[in-house]
Amino acid sequence: MPKVTYNKTKGLFQAAGNGQETSHAIVNNLSNAVSVTTDTTMGASHYMRPVLVTGTTTVTLPAVAVGISLHIINNNSDGVAITISPNSSDKFLIDAAGAAGTDDKDLINTAATARRGDSCKLTYGSADGWTVLELNGTWADEA
Repeated sequence: MPKVTYNKTKGLFQAAGNGQETSHAIVNNLSNAVSVTTDTTMGASHYMRPVLVTGTTTVTLPAVAVGISLHIINNNSDGVAITISPNSSDKFLIDAAGAAGTDDKDLINTAATARRGDSCKLTYGSADGWTVLELNGTWADEA
């Protein structure tokens, strides 16, 4: 069988070799997405929109407030970590391990397991912190 490859520019095409090549790719057509390439504190321009993070970047969350939701997506090549850090007085109400969260402890999409498209959906949980609605990929809690 000839090797079949897909990329956004060429679409599906035949390449040298055998088999097929696929990648864990970001969802196309995120027309309202915001890109973050350096350590950034989330603000109004990031709320209710996909946030595509590139680079070994830390995304700092604002203080929790009613109505804030975030969808943070690792847009790096596989193997590049991103970190989501709550405000110092906030926490993830339930952490990645499923336990009660601790103030000012990060969620980390570690380099060893990070894949393009790994993501975290968050929303206001209470005055104490964030509710993690969904984790896609492997995430770890800060020690």
